Amino acid sequence: MKALEIVKQAYVYLNEKDIPNYFALMSPDVEFYQTEEVPWGGRYRGFDESKVFFSKFSPLIDSEVDVSYYISSGNQIVAIGKTNGIARQTGKKFSCNLAHIWTVKEEKIVRLEVYIDTDVLKAALI
Repeated sequence: MKALEIVKQAYVYLNEKDIPNYFALMSPDVEFYQTEEVPWGGRYRGFDESKVFFSKFSPLIDSEVDVSYYISSGNQIVAIGKTNGIARQTGKKFSCNLAHIWTVKEEKIVRLEVYIDTDVLKAALI
């Protein structure tokens, strides 16, 4: 499977909240990064730490990613779109611009960098 197909499948699983199949697309040493401006932000490496990442944001937001377009450059894929959802504790809806940078090697996702409009998301959380 090509890198772009793997990333597109990752979004299907993510939006379906099918975390076991989402992680099946990942390398055991996968790295996640998101700014520490959000409560779940930071750097996470490997399945165990990546599950911590999910456990931090899952209680706070319920969202889906809507990708407008992809930019494919070899083993890196950039996804541009929005994440739309609701902050669970405040009930506030949000729609944030996003850019995700994925790195795929040997048909496994090895890195995901998440960039979002943090001001919009933080406003929904408080």
